[in-house]
Amino acid sequence: MTKEEIQIYTRRITNGNRTDLVVTTYDIILTYFHDACSAKENGEEEQFIWNLKKATDFVNELIHALDCQYQLGKDLLLLYRYVQDVIAHCIIKKTEIGLDSAENVITKLKSSFAEVAKQDHSGPVIQHGGQVYAGITYGKGILHELYDNTNRGFKA
Repeated sequence: MTKEEIQIYTRRITNGNRTDLVVTTYDIILTYFHDACSAKENGEEEQFIWNLKKATDFVNELIHALDCQYQLGKDLLLLYRYVQDVIAHCIIKKTEIGLDSAENVITKLKSSFAEVAKQDHSGPVIQHGGQVYAGITYGKGILHELYDNTNRGFKA
C-alpha cells in the first residue's frame, strides 16, 4: 500500500460514519489483495504473504464488529469466515489461485454497503478527528492538502 493510499484511507476513516468505515475496510482488503497478487507476479513471496496477512487482519476487524444476534450478522460471519479460509489456503499453498473468489465476495459486499452508506446520514464516528484544507498551497498541476489534527483526542 502506498503512502498516498494510506493518507486517503486515514482521511476516510477519520471523517466517516459507521457505514463508511465498513466500505473503507472493504477497500483496504481489496487493496491488500491487489498488492498480494502484484507481489506474487513479481516473485516476492514474503510480500505476497505479508499482504494476505494484513487483509486477514482487516477481515478479523469486520468479524469483531458483527452483532450476531441478528440473522444478517450470522450471514456476514459465514462470508467473512469463507474469505478467511480462502486467504489461509493461499498463504499455506503460496498461491493466488482462489483469491479471486474471496475478492468477488468482498467486492459484492462493498457495493451493497456503499448503497446503504448513501442513506446513512449519521455523523463521523471519530469526534474531533481533524480537518482537511485543500488549496492552501499549490504546485504546478497539483492541489496540496493540509490535514489539521490539532483538535484530536479528548476535550477537557
